[in-house]
Amino acid sequence: MPLLFVIPIFTGLVAGYIFKKSTDEIGQIIGVVAAISLALGLILAPWQVQLLLLIVVFVSTKKLLQQNEYKLKQQEKDQQQLNNNQNQESISSQPQKIENEAICKYRGSNYQPPDANVEIQEGEIAGRYRGIPWRMHQVVNTPRSME
Repeated sequence: MPLLFVIPIFTGLVAGYIFKKSTDEIGQIIGVVAAISLALGLILAPWQVQLLLLIVVFVSTKKLLQQNEYKLKQQEKDQQQLNNNQNQESISSQPQKIENEAICKYRGSNYQPPDANVEIQEGEIAGRYRGIPWRMHQVVNTPRSME
C-alpha cells in the first residue's frame, strides 16, 4: 500500500496547526490550504483507510445523535413539568394586585430587587450625542443599602 496519501494529510495537519495559532490574514490562507490538503489526502487514501474512516464517522455520528436525543427528551420533560407547575399555580392562586414592579428572575429563581430611591440632580451639558445634548447627572444622596 503506497503511503503517498500521508504527505497531503501531514501537510494539512501542520497547516491546520499554524491556522489555529495564527491571528493574521495569512492564517486564513493557510486554513484553506489545510482543508484542501486534508481533502486531497483522503481522496488519495487507499479504500481500506477510507472504509475505516467511514465506519468511524458513522459510529461517532450515531453516538452524538443518541446524546442529542436524550438531551432533547430531557428538555421536553423539563418544559412539561414547568408548564404543569405554572398551570397549577395559576389555578390555585388568587387574583393578585399587580403593581408597577418588575418580576426579576435569575437562573430560574425569582427575587425582589432592593428599593433604590436615589435623587439625581441634572448638571450642565457635557456634550452632544447624535445631535441631542447630553447632560451630566449627579447623585444627591445615596441610600444606606447602596453604600
